[in-house]
Amino acid sequence: MPTLRALAHSSTHELAGVVTKPAMPAGRGQSVRPTPIFDAATDLGLEVIAPESINSESSQIWLNQKSPEALVVIAYERLLSRRVLDGRFACNLHASILPRWRGAAPIHRAVLAADPQIGASVIELASSMDTGAILATKQVPRDPLLTTGEWHDLMSGWGPELILSTLDRFHAGSLAPVLQDSESATHAKKLAKTEGQFESGLPADMSLARIHGLEPWPRCAASIAGVRVQLRRATFAQQGPECVGLVDEFGQLRCRDGWIRLTDIQPESRKSMPFTDFARGLACAWPQKIATPDLSTN
Repeated sequence: MPTLRALAHSSTHELAGVVTKPAMPAGRGQSVRPTPIFDAATDLGLEVIAPESINSESSQIWLNQKSPEALVVIAYERLLSRRVLDGRFACNLHASILPRWRGAAPIHRAVLAADPQIGASVIELASSMDTGAILATKQVPRDPLLTTGEWHDLMSGWGPELILSTLDRFHAGSLAPVLQDSESATHAKKLAKTEGQFESGLPADMSLARIHGLEPWPRCAASIAGVRVQLRRATFAQQGPECVGLVDEFGQLRCRDGWIRLTDIQPESRKSMPFTDFARGLACAWPQKIATPDLSTN
């Protein structure tokens, strides 16, 4: 969305039109809604289409009428055919430091793996997913206290700078593509709900990465004193229970090599709350064992 707005308001580049995915059922009522991009493009007074496939004959006719010099692709989740790409410069904004984390869930996987750096890349579109030459990159040290959702929002703000600078260099004929090292590639497969489980016994940094990497979806599920909960946020701690897998009434949890402190927790069918509020509502002795629930049937 920030990149769409930046292109629409650019004084050096003309945004000829917008292609987005078709309207789909969304929300609790599953009413059919256009994508947020469709609504934003309409509000900006842009011509927008939402075909089942950008590779269809009608889409090809539309593209030929618009005759764009360049295509910018962000989170479209569709492969573009050679016919669509021929004769046009095409670039893609991808939320990872390629070739690490090619695929559907790059931010989740980077946070879950506790990568030391996190970033985004602009690449040339190629015939296979996320394999094109790198045109621009931005990376920063990963803050272990930020969730996947927070990284997503932060990184979306990098899009205008990365895309506009890439288009400027394309226009000036000064692009310097760097080929990816495919032997170093890793795959960021789509996240499944069954992956949303807390694992006791991990090192403290990986425990923190698991909680924050699964937020806001599918979230990190656990069971404490027989109550099923979602672990929403945590931080490092300097003390707590002595035995691995035990958590005290302050949310201090013993990991393999130290402690973390659970700060925000959401009991099943209730709102998120501070861990200490949750602990005060339980009639039990502390510390308690943190258990891993079975998500295979949910």
